[in-house]
Amino acid sequence: MTVDYLFYNMIVLTMADPAGCGIIPNGAVAVKGDRIAGVGENGELIKHYSAHRYIDGRGKLLMPGLVDAHMHTGVSIYKGFAQDTKNWMSDCVFPLKGALSAESRRAGSMVMIAEAIKAGTTTMVDSNEDMLLFADNHVQAGVRAQLSHTVHGLPLGRAVIGDDELYPLEDDLEQESLKNCRTLITEYHDSHNGRITCGLCPLGLDRVSRETLQIMKEMSDREGFPIHLHLACGEREVKQMQMRYGKRSISFLHELGLVNRRLIAVHLSVASEDEIRFLAGQGAGMVLCSGSEAIVDGNVPPAFEFSRYSPRLAIGSDQTSGGNSSNLFYEMKIGALLNKCRFKDPSLFQAWKMLRLATIDGARAMGMGHVIGSLEPGKKADMIMLDLEVPQMTPLVWDPVSNLIPNLVYAANGSEVQLSMVDGRIIMEDRILLSIDEKKIIREAQQEGRKLLERAGHKLLEKNSMIQKLKKENKL
Repeated sequence: MTVDYLFYNMIVLTMADPAGCGIIPNGAVAVKGDRIAGVGENGELIKHYSAHRYIDGRGKLLMPGLVDAHMHTGVSIYKGFAQDTKNWMSDCVFPLKGALSAESRRAGSMVMIAEAIKAGTTTMVDSNEDMLLFADNHVQAGVRAQLSHTVHGLPLGRAVIGDDELYPLEDDLEQESLKNCRTLITEYHDSHNGRITCGLCPLGLDRVSRETLQIMKEMSDREGFPIHLHLACGEREVKQMQMRYGKRSISFLHELGLVNRRLIAVHLSVASEDEIRFLAGQGAGMVLCSGSEAIVDGNVPPAFEFSRYSPRLAIGSDQTSGGNSSNLFYEMKIGALLNKCRFKDPSLFQAWKMLRLATIDGARAMGMGHVIGSLEPGKKADMIMLDLEVPQMTPLVWDPVSNLIPNLVYAANGSEVQLSMVDGRIIMEDRILLSIDEKKIIREAQQEGRKLLERAGHKLLEKNSMIQKLKKENKL
């Protein structure tokens, strides 16, 4: 059989083992069209397939592309503006929000996408306000993406809301965002050979009316859309839900009939053990955003508790104004380290488990496990090739045990990724992005970042905030 690509003479990490990683020390992978045609031992596949292009992988590793299960690329222009402070949203993000332009959203989004590709991410679950402005960035970059236009009725950034004040939800704002959500679905869902799909993203239960949540439930029930939801994120949400409904978030969600396999719960920072067990038992997925949660909240979400009841656990980089990175190698490592420290147990969240969260388990949590997440015949050809002949991955040994998996999680940093393929198409080779002019997008984002601070940078210094204090002390 003739195929388009034959990757050979390399270590293949299939992630197809039911409980582990699936390592083929001298393996090969054949790709025909947008699908994987064959996976196996090197000699066997070389005999069975001829190819239009052969890629010799001596000293390389081929593995599934990484799945970033929670991103907000549209606010990436805020990168580095919201760290080391206890009030990151009100002190750092809200002062800039009114000055955020369409151009700054597009430019920041594209740079975040590029950073993610260069660190091995091939699937991006991206939810934003104004997603229609920059959804084409994912199309152009060639990545696989599940896109959502966030729906909410809270006038974010227009005023400071007191701790004891009920959020003033605005119906006009809510209806406009719901309209844009529907437009995004009409224009992008299941487009570009199925590479671009859409989901539903109510921003938070405390920021959307019951009526709109019911509409989104009906859309999900009718069309099968996943519901991507910031859930049980903090004490402020708990207080808002008690004031408005007299219930905790997960009880309210259950009352609406929204707890099922299509629910993707992000953070769960203040969910109880019983609530976590209930969500997992109903088939919901969870997304762990370790870097973002640690930097902006000093928090370690209850991913370990969730993992005791369900394998439908994924990882996400969240927004770069918080986590400051869209690199899943960083997320794998910090997620493991924080949980080891939290429980004072270095045996928790082992390296193989973190790799599964970034690949097959994450894909399954997003409802994509039948398509991506592992290297198996018939699945989409979404994969990355890493250079193992670099200092941080040396030595590589096999007998009597292998150090490959620990080094991928605790030593690799993403710069090892040399090639990225999505849907059978190479989108990065020799670390050169093939669908994006990297120098141009960096230049554009640099310009937009400067313009944003020219318009609104003074607002960051108007409040008696940590960012003002650091500036005065020449620490910024």
